Amino acid sequence: MKNFFQQLKKHPLFMVCVYAVFLLMPSFIYAKALIADHTSFQKFNQIPAHWLKRVTEFTIHYAHTSHGDQVYQGLENLEAHYPIKFSFARRESNTEGLPPVEDPPALRMYDGNPLETYIMPEDYWNSENGKARTRTVAGTGKYNFSMWAWCGQVSGASEAYIQGYLDTLNAFETQYSDMRFIYMTGHLDGSEPADNLHVRNEQIRNYCIAHNKVLFDFADIERYDPDGTDYLDLGADDECRYSGGNWADEWCSANPGSDLCDPCPCSHSRALNCNMKARAFWWMMARLAGWNGKPPIVPYIMLLFE
Repeated sequence: MKNFFQQLKKHPLFMVCVYAVFLLMPSFIYAKALIADHTSFQKFNQIPAHWLKRVTEFTIHYAHTSHGDQVYQGLENLEAHYPIKFSFARRESNTEGLPPVEDPPALRMYDGNPLETYIMPEDYWNSENGKARTRTVAGTGKYNFSMWAWCGQVSGASEAYIQGYLDTLNAFETQYSDMRFIYMTGHLDGSEPADNLHVRNEQIRNYCIAHNKVLFDFADIERYDPDGTDYLDLGADDECRYSGGNWADEWCSANPGSDLCDPCPCSHSRALNCNMKARAFWWMMARLAGWNGKPPIVPYIMLLFE
């Protein structure tokens, strides 16, 4: 049998067939709960090139205030260093519309929610006018995903207020079944696990898990350094400060030359935070494209033929 495999391996069409089995498998929109958090960026380098390419077929509508800048700031910095592998194009405007198609292709984002680009809750989900504006964008049929980022509202939010957010995004998804609406947690504010921010963020997480939603866990990424050290009990905030200093500054001082510490604009925070969020974002999008989260399988198949 081994000799048979050895001979088969030498056939000129063998590798073409092996790769076709996996590369031609259809992608799918993830059907289970999907959480992008501090562990996601750690798996970033495992994403197969094929799934990165699939991500560039996606389009996303993104609405936010200044804290939400962190996502695209990290994405733009990542693209600056890897312009083909992590190609990203963003159009920020008061009017709806994607940036032009690029060659090679890029993950394309419309940044805003007509008629403006600084999007508070009432401009996206927490008023009839805001809902109508979001539906107008979703109704164009141009977008695979829509995402809105909190500013500081979660810190003082009630359980009912957060439930209203969850119910509204769920209603959007029900109405626009060809799209996924990506949920988010609120940024850290220096409070501790027993305080309101963490309780409300847990409400969002639990809902997403129970109802098979997609969550970009903004707060979870901010509470851990790249080595997995947790600073929430030490009063971590959105600028990576905690009771003993600043964990981002400390980590980058201890890891000079790491690409996670690449300088870039990062609103209200440190570059490390934005760079981590960009990597978690690409991981999330690759999973949504259909990647199972595991390293490429082809090398393991090849072991059968050695």
